[in-house]
Amino acid sequence: MKVNQSDGSETVLTSITLDQAGIQDSGYCDPYEGKCYVHQAGYNSIMNVYDIKANSWSVARRSSGSSNKWGITPYPHFGKDLIRKESDGSVHIGENSLVTQEVGGVQQLYATNSSGNQIDLNIKSGTNLLIDGVNVMEAIHSSVAMSAAMASLPTSSGDAQYTCGLGTGFHNSTTAISGGCGLDFKNFDIIDVMPKAFQKASFNFGVASVLDGEDDGTSLKAGITFKFGAPKKIKTAEAIQFRTENKIDAVMQENKILKDQIAAINLKLETLNMVASN
Repeated sequence: MKVNQSDGSETVLTSITLDQAGIQDSGYCDPYEGKCYVHQAGYNSIMNVYDIKANSWSVARRSSGSSNKWGITPYPHFGKDLIRKESDGSVHIGENSLVTQEVGGVQQLYATNSSGNQIDLNIKSGTNLLIDGVNVMEAIHSSVAMSAAMASLPTSSGDAQYTCGLGTGFHNSTTAISGGCGLDFKNFDIIDVMPKAFQKASFNFGVASVLDGEDDGTSLKAGITFKFGAPKKIKTAEAIQFRTENKIDAVMQENKILKDQIAAINLKLETLNMVASN
């Protein structure tokens, strides 16, 4: 019988006629499989199996040595399989299902809606998702904070042999601090024996640690930066001032030459005037 959950009405789904003295030791239903087993009197190893979802009967044989004790497990069927195992091996819990399935040695976990389409899984606020006892969200906050702190550290030494610095990073309620240094290989004697690609390279390293957060953590970094091409021309204030002073000196030199030329012309004019007067 199928029972309607809303109004309690009943519908006959199926029936079976047994050829012996009815049911022996009653029977039982397995909610996980969605099947009911009826042990027919006179046949100790034969079971009549009713598949609720397929609404069909089949016959199964019980292996020797199995228990003869059968209990009745009520299985109310309201037209919805709340716990079921599909042909692909996936186990569905609920109409809008939480699904778990082993695929390639990995146990997958996902959710579907009533149409069978996959939907998001959401861990509500107040419940933490832990992996091996570690709070996943706090680990993410710590990782982002340490990455932000690492990003503020120097990656080269500039015009010094070493350049070191401190940095901080913040994410959500987590605070991290970092420290590290950068150096250029060209500042060391070993540059002569290094490959050409490393002669313009810089080496940097650093460490970051969570200061304020629920999950303590430490992170390390090390890297090499390669430089290619000709050095970029940089117009510094000193260079601009030097070029300006050179231009001023050139103008003053031209003025001096012009003054000397004017003085020579004046001297010639005075000489001509004297000759004319005589």
